Amino acid sequence: MNLDTIVFIGDSLTFGYGISKKDSFVYKVSEALPDKKILNKGVNGDTSSGILSRYYRDVISHNPKTTFIMCGTNDLLSGRDVNYIIGNLELMIKDLIEINSKIIIGIPPIILKDLAENLFSPSSYYDYTVKNLPILKDKINDLKEKYPLDIVDFYTLSKSNLSKGIFLDGIHLNALGNTLMFNEIIKLF
Repeated sequence: MNLDTIVFIGDSLTFGYGISKKDSFVYKVSEALPDKKILNKGVNGDTSSGILSRYYRDVISHNPKTTFIMCGTNDLLSGRDVNYIIGNLELMIKDLIEINSKIIIGIPPIILKDLAENLFSPSSYYDYTVKNLPILKDKINDLKEKYPLDIVDFYTLSKSNLSKGIFLDGIHLNALGNTLMFNEIIKLF
């Protein structure tokens, strides 16, 4: 039996950093869709250019029926410009259009600067990231005008659920945060 393949590519937020595998939103999708082959190609610390460098091997070579991409937080934490991230996303989107893969772009969650400073690591780019994540959100939403894709907005989801204590360390979401992400993305399947 040839299962439809769904690839999830991204950074630690996709990988499921800091939580057990079964608590990650990607694993929860695989449990909810047992008739699909789910590949988690999230890599801790990856940037949009890092994803692009492994894109053929980790995505295109699997000829996925559906591809989920989420990136940008690590780019911003490195001081990269939002337009740089969007340019890399557009290259990935165009490749997926060529192979007729359904495209889902994830808008990364907010970050909590003070929590990240205390529980993750110090960074001189937290303010820059906090300022630019909503700009990235808007520019990802603009991509929907140019390309056939779906968007899952984890930025708004995380912002509106802050009081529930969904963060592990100010950057990564805990098990509850991943459950909320799963509940949002499963609507697209």
